[in-house]
Amino acid sequence: MALDVTFCVDGGGSKSRARLVDSAGRTLAEAEDGPCNPSTGLARAAESVTSLWRRCAASAGRDPEATGTATLAIGAAGLYVASSRAKLLAALPRFARTVAMSDGYAALIGAGGGKPCGLMIIGTGIAGHRLWPDGFSVQRDAWGWIGGDRGSGAWIGRKALRHMLAVVDGIRPRDALSERVLAAMGGRARLAEGLVGIGPDRLAALAPLVIAAAEEGIGRAVHIRDRALHHLAALAKVLDIGPSDMLYAFGGLAPSFAPALTERLGHPVATPGADAMTGCHLVAAGRAPAERIKDESTAELAR
Repeated sequence: MALDVTFCVDGGGSKSRARLVDSAGRTLAEAEDGPCNPSTGLARAAESVTSLWRRCAASAGRDPEATGTATLAIGAAGLYVASSRAKLLAALPRFARTVAMSDGYAALIGAGGGKPCGLMIIGTGIAGHRLWPDGFSVQRDAWGWIGGDRGSGAWIGRKALRHMLAVVDGIRPRDALSERVLAAMGGRARLAEGLVGIGPDRLAALAPLVIAAAEEGIGRAVHIRDRALHHLAALAKVLDIGPSDMLYAFGGLAPSFAPALTERLGHPVATPGADAMTGCHLVAAGRAPAERIKDESTAELAR
């Protein structure tokens, strides 16, 4: 039986999106749902993808139980980890064909239309990707919010949260940033309860508050924002973007940092030409290479 639709999923740390397209690439339906990172929340990730499929199928007038003529093309946070990929795919409805990749690679392909380029994803997490002319790619950071994701929304939120807790403990003087973060956490009476089970998506929700405070000149917020920019610039540099190479920035915090990155790097940071769902479709359709990460133990990262 011919495969007539492709279910393209962009699974991120804070939210997931999906697009159902026909064999000609025409959009049949779109939907959004919650987090999709199997490394930090397998059950929630599987729930998000399943919900997206059911809603897209229903919107397109298809039976959600009929997956036998559909391709699942998914790019999700943490899927470059083999164990996380296997567990997520096992928890999903069984499609006729599955093409899986990291969310960063899907966004990289969408950004450049499958052509060699660089991409920085600046959202709940952080990832730097580079596609080379030989079809191999490299990835930087994307280590997760505990040990990596330097300069990300989760990183910014964690710094702000730690600052607020130091103020609550009397270690640092009260300031406007600590007051706003405390209010966002529900106030002093609900603080302990609010910290239970806190993860990257909730931390990242504090990042816009920090950036707004930095724009107002609030000292600690300026410091956190500037440190984030330092980390982002360092990440961009290791992607080895040449003068003629395109560098894109994508994610919820990209608009906040792209102008400053352009100035810091002396290189334009552009808006992607298309999104990660388009990247998923290009890979599934064979119009872009499957994700192949260069083995740095045996090869230099050079064109």
